[in-house]
Amino acid sequence: MNTVETKLPIFPLPVFLLPEGITRLRIFEQRYLKMVKLASQGQGFVIWLTTQDSEKPLIKWGSWVEIINFDQGADGVLEIDVKCKSLVEILSLDKDADNLHFGKVSKIPHWSQHNNIITEATKQSSLHKNLLESLHAVLAQEQHLSQLYTDENKQDTPWVIARWLELLPVNLSVKSRFVAIHSFEDAKHFVESIIN
Repeated sequence: MNTVETKLPIFPLPVFLLPEGITRLRIFEQRYLKMVKLASQGQGFVIWLTTQDSEKPLIKWGSWVEIINFDQGADGVLEIDVKCKSLVEILSLDKDADNLHFGKVSKIPHWSQHNNIITEATKQSSLHKNLLESLHAVLAQEQHLSQLYTDENKQDTPWVIARWLELLPVNLSVKSRFVAIHSFEDAKHFVESIIN
């Protein structure tokens, strides 16, 4: 199977984001202002999951994001909203003269992009309805989340499970276990065990 490789700016950051996930980033370092400029002219950039205290990666994958909104915070700092369009494997990594990471990446599949992994019974289950209703309640209560997620029509189970995984305050290494294409059922049971 041939994989298409793409070279993109890489942003090491302790942010867990799955396909269709949206987050707001504050950009102030010169190298990342450069990254935003490049990303807005090209194909976006990759958020590379790292720990808070080092740039050593937890994993060899990242969230390929596109910028969907620019704004300025009350303190004058650039704020961008980004949406994940795919997960990618990071195949190689280097830095430029400004200490900005670049990497060759290749798309990897994720269960949140495959609606055929769930059954009609799952869609109609009371557990699914509870997860959906509680997620909508959280999105409505949190002002920054309600600004990011304005589409009320997102109701399919993979989307709901993916958003809960992003929001739950659990260790990043735990969340990373649910990235593999075959881990949907495990992710669903994990989220249900916490929310219900």
